[in-house]
Amino acid sequence: MFAHRFRYLFALLLAIYSYLNLHFLDTMSRYQLAAPEWIAGLVITAIVWLVWEGNHLLSRAIPRVQPHWPWSWHPLAIHFALSLVLVLLVVGPLVWFVGGAYEGQSVEALNMPLKLCLVFGYRVNLFINILNAVEFLFRQFRQSQLEAEQLKKTTVQAELQALKAQVNPHFLFNNFNVLSVLVDKDPARAKEFIQQLSRVYRHVLDQSDRELVSLDEEMRFLTSYSYLLKTRFNGGLNIQYNVPDQYLNYYIVPAALQMVLENAIKHNVSSHNRPLTISVSVEDSPGLVVTNNLQPKTEVEPSTRVGLKNIRQRYRFITQRDVAIDQQSGTFRVVLPLIQLAN
Repeated sequence: MFAHRFRYLFALLLAIYSYLNLHFLDTMSRYQLAAPEWIAGLVITAIVWLVWEGNHLLSRAIPRVQPHWPWSWHPLAIHFALSLVLVLLVVGPLVWFVGGAYEGQSVEALNMPLKLCLVFGYRVNLFINILNAVEFLFRQFRQSQLEAEQLKKTTVQAELQALKAQVNPHFLFNNFNVLSVLVDKDPARAKEFIQQLSRVYRHVLDQSDRELVSLDEEMRFLTSYSYLLKTRFNGGLNIQYNVPDQYLNYYIVPAALQMVLENAIKHNVSSHNRPLTISVSVEDSPGLVVTNNLQPKTEVEPSTRVGLKNIRQRYRFITQRDVAIDQQSGTFRVVLPLIQLAN
């Protein structure tokens, strides 16, 4: 607001409006002020301009020094408090200069002009700070709308990616191939495989238009999803999970756990001779920790580069905590922040 390109025009219009009020309300004679109206008009214009420009300087300085202050006040409150001091520093010397040095009035005679100018200065300051607060809150509202739209976009993208993974011809072929073998060799396991496969699809479809899902739901999904994967890899994949019950009412972003698991399987060898081990646990931060041993494939399938980047983007819209990704000592580790919603 204070840095608006038309701020000088706004200040001039405010000064003209204030002068017209002074003129038509006959303020000069009512308070027995000796100065001519044209001097009063100049003083009004000077106060408006100095208060506006002073607030402009404050709006530029506060963001630079606020991070170093020990208290956590809202920037609008800090700005308004400092602007009150600003008005005093602007009006006092101005009235003394015009009334004392230029008009030759005594200090006692300046008492009433000083009070009137201070009242006027604080009214102008209050008015432009209210305008600034309205503009600030409107910008915050617009920003929250944009972030909500972006979150919706990235969430839909993640859900689409997760759904694509399930309807991917390779995924379907692999699962149907496993199912065809089980139907002949072990009908009971084939029936269980079909049930778990249907639960996976139902879970992916149920996540539509949701920004968060409970960890309880995700762990139930993991049970079904890991059953399909372990059946498919037949000893080449080991998925372990240890999530205490007290964390099941926390939340994560939809499809995040699935995408992390897919990322581990996609980039690492998982065979009977070199089994891939994925562990899912919880750390105190709190966060859902997914760790796998590193045994990179020599040839990796083409990547859409959506997975981990998408997860990070969605978390940034919801929480200030970031997704932690770490690779060291032969392991790859991803920590998904757990979010606790207020009751």
